[in-house]
Amino acid sequence: MLSFADLNNILNNSPVSMAILDLNWRFQAVSNQWLVINGLEGMQVIGKLHSELFTVDSNKWQDIFDNCLLGNDYHGETKRINPIDQTEVWIKWQINQWTASLSGCGGFVLYCENITEIKNSKHQEAQFRVFMDYIPGLCWITNSANILTYANKHFLDIHQLPSTVIGKNKKDIFGYDVAKDAFVNNSEVLKTKQSKEFQQTIRDQEGFPQYFMTFKFPFLDSSGNMSLVGAVGFNITKHKQLEENLYQSEEQFRQAFEHSLVGMALISPEGCWKRVNASLCQITGYTEQELQSMCMQDITHPDDLPESIAKLIDLADNVTESVKVEKRYIHKNGDIIWVVIAATMLKDSQGRALHYVSQIEDITKRKEIEGDLKQSEKKYRSIFENVQDVFYQADQSGLVTEISPSILQYSGFSREAIIGQPVSDFYYYPQDRERIINSLKNDGTVIDFEVRLITADKELRYVSVNARLIFDDGRIVGTEGSMRDVTARKFQENALKALNLELTASNEQKNKLLSIIGHDLRNPISGSLELLEMTLADLYLISVDEIHLHLSMIRQELSNANELLEGLLIWAKSQFNAIGFHPVEINNISNLIERSVHNVLPMANKKSIRIAHQIEPGMGIYADKEMLETIVRNLLSNAIKFSHTGGEITIKVLKKGSDMLFSVTDNGIGVPAEKVLELLNSKSNYTTYGTNGEKGTGLGLNLVVDFVLRHGGEIWVNSDLGVGSVFYFTIPFRE
Repeated sequence: MLSFADLNNILNNSPVSMAILDLNWRFQAVSNQWLVINGLEGMQVIGKLHSELFTVDSNKWQDIFDNCLLGNDYHGETKRINPIDQTEVWIKWQINQWTASLSGCGGFVLYCENITEIKNSKHQEAQFRVFMDYIPGLCWITNSANILTYANKHFLDIHQLPSTVIGKNKKDIFGYDVAKDAFVNNSEVLKTKQSKEFQQTIRDQEGFPQYFMTFKFPFLDSSGNMSLVGAVGFNITKHKQLEENLYQSEEQFRQAFEHSLVGMALISPEGCWKRVNASLCQITGYTEQELQSMCMQDITHPDDLPESIAKLIDLADNVTESVKVEKRYIHKNGDIIWVVIAATMLKDSQGRALHYVSQIEDITKRKEIEGDLKQSEKKYRSIFENVQDVFYQADQSGLVTEISPSILQYSGFSREAIIGQPVSDFYYYPQDRERIINSLKNDGTVIDFEVRLITADKELRYVSVNARLIFDDGRIVGTEGSMRDVTARKFQENALKALNLELTASNEQKNKLLSIIGHDLRNPISGSLELLEMTLADLYLISVDEIHLHLSMIRQELSNANELLEGLLIWAKSQFNAIGFHPVEINNISNLIERSVHNVLPMANKKSIRIAHQIEPGMGIYADKEMLETIVRNLLSNAIKFSHTGGEITIKVLKKGSDMLFSVTDNGIGVPAEKVLELLNSKSNYTTYGTNGEKGTGLGLNLVVDFVLRHGGEIWVNSDLGVGSVFYFTIPFRE
């Protein structure tokens, strides 16, 4: 007796798609084909429950198994998605009992079949039917037995047939001869599996012939067999009528050809006159018969003949669709006449060259006028090429159409390099181009309009432009004008402006210096003098402690004045470039930071402020030592000034990319958001009182900004009002 293991081995090699389950719906044996169809190939399914493998609709399957135990067989269709390419796979399935030899029902047998192709063929036919219902032509389907299985409304109407003919043999619908031809065509389509097209004629309800272009093609039936032939027919009657109308228009062409005021001719591919009109005879002096016995080469000027032949060859070889050329003919009386010829090649339906269709106009008078114009142009050109100013013309799109050769000495660009290029390419700043265009649009002209142009060496040149718009029949077609180099004059003006700016800046610095001396420096000195006078006047009336207090206050005021004076001297030297920049190698940045902290420690101790520093060990830098100490000392002084008693200040130094990043952080009063940008603006001098009423001048931050910039670094600040501030600055590493 076979075991489930033996049965499973048998099914593995069986082409049947089948699975066997026990009464607990647990898989006992499956065929490889069943695994493939259900997308379970490579999985171990023996011993697993059906609900473990098919979690979707598990309740539905439980009902099916329960009813199958009662003797009911079930079948149905299920759709699953192939996880590899996300295509739909349709599976047809059936479930039956299997009976054990002794105990009756032993479990269930599942059969399945992949019906995706059949489903797709049904879908294909359904889509085709929907498509044909709305197509503006005759559409029908015939099977291999010549049975009409479908026809759209247009088909039934044009053949005057009722819808009941669908399902009948074409022999019963159209007769033996028509049905036989259709059967032969259909058989060929099904045999070759290739589409076929042909023309057929059908008379409409009034008896008039209607011409159709019919296309037949094979496709699958609902069983997946290639047994159906689809057909689509399009009415081409109007196309046929157009062909007839075209044929009839030949007479109209003949009339136009013969009576045209322009010379017209049909010329053979070899160049011989096949047909000429009266106007051409008048132009050349020959009669119609004389020309028809000649070729165009016979009356073409010898110097123009090679070009004429080359252009006709290009036309015949489809290199060009049409040609227009000026050339010379030799009149019958021997005179040279100029003509302009426009020609196209007329071809037959097979693409073979038939003849050239040419229109020929006598332009001899025009050529004489052009000769006179050339003389005038020569005189104008002589003036144009020798003038010192630069004259130019540009079209409406902004392309240079003409410019005088003198442009070379001003810009380094040759005349040839500029013509045909956009005017905008030669402006140093694009906004200058926009300004001059706007002025021309508003006023029509510009006078002594200053713009900046670029030379071939990428240098800037100042140019004074006089220009106007060019009109043709009231329409703007371009601009023209002259340019004069005013670079030297402009440099002189700029130098004068620079001197004025320096003088203004010097006056501002002087005024600021006097203001600080007159106010910030005088106040502590005058206050100290007054306090000293009071002390001396009451020297014998006040106690030693009071004297000590007065002297301490005097010392503080004088110390503040001395500190201000030191800062003022450094600032003044900085403003007048009296401080030299002398960078050196600083091997131990920690020592420099500690010295700076030591200098401000008395200020910090008065407010019980703790100063900490975090510096990566062994860090060195290349910088001006005095300037760097001044930067750090001023930032620390500011942090102390705006920190509360008992506050904390941290200075950090770390390497960031190619820079050394310094930061001074305090937890003081912070800076209002609207004032943050003013802090580092050397022209702002923004300052305010410290937490203990300390007064500042704004010079400290000015020095910090100046010294950081001299090192090629950057400085910025982040501040939150009531939380504190962080001042950052960088010093680049240098080789």
